[in-house]
Amino acid sequence: MFVFSKGLVHYQSKDDPKQPFVAVSAFGISIPLNVFTIGIDDNIITRAFKIDVTTIQKLKAGLTLEA
Repeated sequence: MFVFSKGLVHYQSKDDPKQPFVAVSAFGISIPLNVFTIGIDDNIITRAFKIDVTTIQKLKAGLTLEA
Protein backbone atom coordinates (compact mmCIF):
# COMPACT_ATOMS: atom_id res chain seq x y z
CA MET A 1 0.00 0.00 0.00
CA PHE A 2 1.22 3.49 -0.82
CA VAL A 3 -0.36 6.70 0.43
CA PHE A 4 -0.12 9.80 -1.75
CA SER A 5 -0.31 13.33 -0.46
CA LYS A 6 -3.55 15.23 -1.10
CA GLY A 7 -3.58 16.74 -4.57
CA LEU A 8 -0.58 14.76 -5.81
CA VAL A 9 -1.10 13.40 -9.33
CA HIS A 10 0.78 10.14 -9.78
CA TYR A 11 1.15 7.13 -12.01
CA GLN A 12 2.36 3.54 -11.79
CA SER A 13 3.80 1.26 -14.42
CA LYS A 14 4.07 -2.50 -14.71
CA ASP A 15 7.34 -3.77 -16.11
CA ASP A 16 6.53 -7.48 -16.44
CA PRO A 17 3.53 -8.11 -18.74
CA LYS A 18 3.53 -11.82 -17.84
CA GLN A 19 2.70 -11.20 -14.17
CA PRO A 20 -0.87 -10.41 -13.05
CA PHE A 21 -1.58 -6.91 -11.84
CA VAL A 22 -4.39 -5.28 -9.90
CA ALA A 23 -4.68 -1.61 -9.04
CA VAL A 24 -7.23 0.16 -6.90
CA SER A 25 -7.24 3.91 -6.56
CA ALA A 26 -9.36 6.68 -5.14
CA PHE A 27 -9.07 10.39 -5.67
CA GLY A 28 -10.05 13.20 -3.38
CA ILE A 29 -9.70 15.73 -6.21
CA SER A 30 -11.09 16.02 -9.69
CA ILE A 31 -8.12 15.58 -11.99
CA PRO A 32 -9.96 16.72 -15.15
CA LEU A 33 -11.05 19.96 -13.47
CA ASN A 34 -7.56 20.57 -12.09
CA VAL A 35 -5.79 19.88 -15.38
CA PHE A 36 -8.16 21.48 -17.88
CA THR A 37 -9.55 24.50 -16.03
CA ILE A 38 -6.63 26.12 -14.19
CA GLY A 39 -4.99 27.76 -17.19
CA ILE A 40 -2.30 25.26 -18.23
CA ASP A 41 -1.25 26.13 -21.78
CA ASP A 42 -2.93 23.90 -24.39
CA ASN A 43 0.43 23.09 -26.00
CA ILE A 44 1.71 21.64 -22.74
CA ILE A 45 -1.40 19.49 -22.36
CA THR A 46 -1.08 18.25 -25.97
CA ARG A 47 2.38 16.92 -25.22
CA ALA A 48 1.42 15.44 -21.85
CA PHE A 49 -1.68 13.59 -23.07
CA LYS A 50 -0.67 13.15 -26.73
CA ILE A 51 -3.94 14.65 -27.99
CA ASP A 52 -4.60 17.57 -30.31
CA VAL A 53 -5.58 21.11 -29.33
CA THR A 54 -9.11 20.68 -30.75
CA THR A 55 -9.74 17.76 -28.39
CA ILE A 56 -8.37 19.75 -25.45
CA GLN A 57 -10.67 22.66 -26.24
CA LYS A 58 -13.66 20.30 -26.41
CA LEU A 59 -12.73 18.83 -23.02
CA LYS A 60 -12.34 22.30 -21.54
CA ALA A 61 -15.70 23.39 -22.93
CA GLY A 62 -17.37 20.38 -21.36
CA LEU A 63 -15.82 21.13 -17.96
CA THR A 64 -16.60 24.84 -17.86
CA LEU A 65 -18.74 25.57 -14.83
CA GLU A 66 -21.46 28.13 -15.36
CA ALA A 67 -22.57 30.24 -12.41
